[in-house]
Amino acid sequence: MKKILENNNVNIQVSELGKILIQSNGYEDFYNNLYKCNIEFNEAKTYEIASSGFVDFNQHLYEDINHMNSISSGIYLERSLITYRIFIWGSKGEGFEIFKHVFIGEEISNIKTEDDIKQYIASHLQELQEGILKTYNEGVKESFEKFGMAIENRALPLQSILQFLTVPNNINDFR
Repeated sequence: MKKILENNNVNIQVSELGKILIQSNGYEDFYNNLYKCNIEFNEAKTYEIASSGFVDFNQHLYEDINHMNSISSGIYLERSLITYRIFIWGSKGEGFEIFKHVFIGEEISNIKTEDDIKQYIASHLQELQEGILKTYNEGVKESFEKFGMAIENRALPLQSILQFLTVPNNINDFR
């Protein structure tokens, strides 16, 4: 079975804020560009810069196509910070965040094209996939079945899975 979180399986959409991010070299430049574009911004709200949409798996375990496990990911502007977040979703549609990384200025400067944004999200989803496969130490289908069962039972071995991400889960550094 092919891996689930490969580039061709992940459909990434970039918003107008993503285009501003591409033009920016750090936070100060990002905010200057944001204000020049006259985009309404409220620090109390969260805005999508780019998202992966839902990547569904374990359809074979459920009778209804609307009930399956999913992963979504994206880059967001929240409370003046640019964050990369990963969410997982249970078969009943309830989701929760399992990972959040706050960009530093250098990371903003390194994003120069829409493809850079897409590659950023896709590469971290592939790292998540490697964490799932190495944690469960089985084939793709079997590992994602066990991951899905762990989502449903709220018994995820997150430390084992997330250790393969190359960016830190650093939100606490900014609180």
